[in-house]
Amino acid sequence: MYELINAFIALFIIIDPITNAAIFYQMTAHFDEKRRKGTIKRGVITATAILLIFAMFGDIIVKPFGMTINDIRIATGLILLIYAIQALFGKTEAEMIDPESVAIVPMAIPMLAGPGAISLVLYYRSIMPPYEVALVVLTVMLVTYPILMVGQLLSKVLGKNGTLALTRIIAILMAGLGIAMMREGVMEIVKGRIH
Repeated sequence: MYELINAFIALFIIIDPITNAAIFYQMTAHFDEKRRKGTIKRGVITATAILLIFAMFGDIIVKPFGMTINDIRIATGLILLIYAIQALFGKTEAEMIDPESVAIVPMAIPMLAGPGAISLVLYYRSIMPPYEVALVVLTVMLVTYPILMVGQLLSKVLGKNGTLALTRIIAILMAGLGIAMMREGVMEIVKGRIH
């Protein structure tokens, strides 16, 4: 149960629907309501499908590359740390997308199912049964969808400074999670060499 809660929190932090909802609304301010909602729906479905593929078949996907659990831990930690540093300096995956080319692919990847989320799913796939990781993905995306739908409200409530502050707080949490994963991976490798 602890692993499930831990995985949910970690994936929710990396997907960051609250900040992304406000940013996505600002990026699509020229869209009519129907088009915006349709784009969000397609983006969430696409991102969910991508993350579920990695949740169910992640080991098959990474096996040909000879990666171990500890390699995935360190790589995931490093990716999270890089994203955290970018966010601390004011860059988010969503903001790097050209506002004129917002569609399923830019929204689903990288806003929702970016390298950080995919790496995190691969990490949990290596330490949890696939059906549990799939359950976490579905739960996070079910929570993410309505949050993205109220992007206009979040954008008004948070404002530019609130969105910025929330991005920094989430970046600090993400950095801590990334460092913890890297430490865990390195310690396991060292332990394996000693024994």
